[in-house]
Amino acid sequence: MKFLITFSLLSIFLLPFFTAALPTPDNVQKSPQKQKLTSVRHATKDEIRELEFYTSLSADVYCSDVMKRKRLDCPHCDIAIAHGLTIIDTIISDDYDTNVMVARSNIDKAIYVAFRGSNSLKNWGVNFRAVPVPYYHNVDKAYVHLGFKRAYQIVQKQLTAIIDNQLQIHPDYTVAVTGHSLGGALALLNALDLHERGIKNVELITFGQPRVGNKQFAEYVVSTGIPYKRAVHARDTVPHVPDNASPLYKFYHAGEEFWDDNELFVVCPNGIESNKCSSSLGVGSSPLDHMRYFGITTGICIP
Repeated sequence: MKFLITFSLLSIFLLPFFTAALPTPDNVQKSPQKQKLTSVRHATKDEIRELEFYTSLSADVYCSDVMKRKRLDCPHCDIAIAHGLTIIDTIISDDYDTNVMVARSNIDKAIYVAFRGSNSLKNWGVNFRAVPVPYYHNVDKAYVHLGFKRAYQIVQKQLTAIIDNQLQIHPDYTVAVTGHSLGGALALLNALDLHERGIKNVELITFGQPRVGNKQFAEYVVSTGIPYKRAVHARDTVPHVPDNASPLYKFYHAGEEFWDDNELFVVCPNGIESNKCSSSLGVGSSPLDHMRYFGITTGICIP
């Protein structure tokens, strides 16, 4: 247990160094113009409760009883049980150690897809492959992180088949995709994939997610209209990598950001990341903030 905690923290400290000098095939881009944000606000109590629920799901998939034994038996599984969740299936890939759970709640009328974040050497091999490569669907000049793309592709066919099957049985259910850290990056790719397959009732909620692609990719994400909440805890390091300050390459976030700034939950509206939320810090400086969201331990299966 001590080794796992130490490994996780050291990995987060090192991540910016492994993603800091990779060229992009795009021309050098100028920094995006500052958004005219007239609706920066504080999160409502209902929004915070919703984010607490999705944090618990993102934490649950770090637990072997959930992923390997397909049992809701873990430190925060009581929250999922209270929502009437049933695990439909879990996928654990050999090549990249991509872990994802599909669950259903007839109470919530929802199909939940939760991706696990980094928890192994294979996962960190994925993180460090921060080479920009073209996105799948010929979006003009849109590039994404090579490691994230491949880690999603390895489970894509099996995962979408499971989701399609559930939607055939429950066509009116929402598909809510979530994940913490690396899991958040994979959740973004999955939500886009589902949207591009014609599934319109898709929602996306991520925690401590790294940047996934360049500005054109982020603009494409915004243009889809997918409801996308992206939570950042205080000075969490991971949402600030790969960097977007380098003159050689720039990755950007999309989505509606919920920034926990010392428990003042600031919300920046959906769009390219704003300097009114966590990006105002420059680069986050607290790996420990990555390990806890909304009072729930993330990144390792402990209370």
